[in-house]
Amino acid sequence: MKITVVGAGFAGLSAAWHLSQSGALVTLYDPQGIGGGASGVSTGLLHPFPGKRAHLSWRAEEGMEETRQLLKISEEALRAPVMGPPGIFRPALSEEQRKDFCTPRSLAVWQDTSEFGPGLWIESGLTVYSRLYLEGLWRACASRGVQLRSESLSPTALPPADATVLAAGSEILSFYPHLPLKATWGQTLLCKWDNPLPFSLVSQGHITPTENPHLCQVGSTYEHTPEPNPELAKELLSKVALFYPPAARFEIVEMRSGMRLTRKEGYQPMVEKIAPRTWIFTGLGSRGLLYHALLGKELAAQIC
Repeated sequence: MKITVVGAGFAGLSAAWHLSQSGALVTLYDPQGIGGGASGVSTGLLHPFPGKRAHLSWRAEEGMEETRQLLKISEEALRAPVMGPPGIFRPALSEEQRKDFCTPRSLAVWQDTSEFGPGLWIESGLTVYSRLYLEGLWRACASRGVQLRSESLSPTALPPADATVLAAGSEILSFYPHLPLKATWGQTLLCKWDNPLPFSLVSQGHITPTENPHLCQVGSTYEHTPEPNPELAKELLSKVALFYPPAARFEIVEMRSGMRLTRKEGYQPMVEKIAPRTWIFTGLGSRGLLYHALLGKELAAQIC
């Protein structure tokens, strides 16, 4: 089969990899290149307990396992680490969170630390170096014959193919504007820090190490506006300083932004056949790392 995949972020590269594993001839289109959109801006949090109450996400354990497999493939292709040491800590900042986080659960334990206070230790959580991971996954795809074209595609002039997968993030709305999706700007800060943490901290905002020990990322805003607001991004430092006071002294090196799509109702991604030869793979929102590998694999099985 000859298959077109539109979008070279988490979803598109996962789909391209799994389709190539099935023997398909895959051409990947993205005018911004590998990880040029929201995926490349991602702060790399991979864990199964999002949200204020840290409830286990839909199909989280399956998603974690499939993403671990792609991380290994990326590291082998890149010949370099694409993630930091395991573990993510979620400080409990309110009495409600203390009660929620104390609830016995698999994949995480309640801890009361001297440095960060009480909270949820997610031993299985990982901090992924998103841009390195995407580059490694692309190299793995290229080794399977996947072709990359830095071209924009028109909704009315897609290249001939046996199947087309639209995994272009917010650009999907230019193809199908009436889908029940909403767009959200997410801004992050790349910052210098003096004392690197060995794991990520997640609360109202988050701090994640990067592949450079002198730099971290601080995220993230959720803005339903036509353009991102830089002032809101700067406020991230004061938010994370509530649970990690040294963050107030971080030096901002770069402000990054990307637009994410989620369903208007609910959080499950959208993987659907929308026309006789066209599938959409979108709506991952801030859970892209958790779901892209699992759903990309299942999508490839549907198509091939």
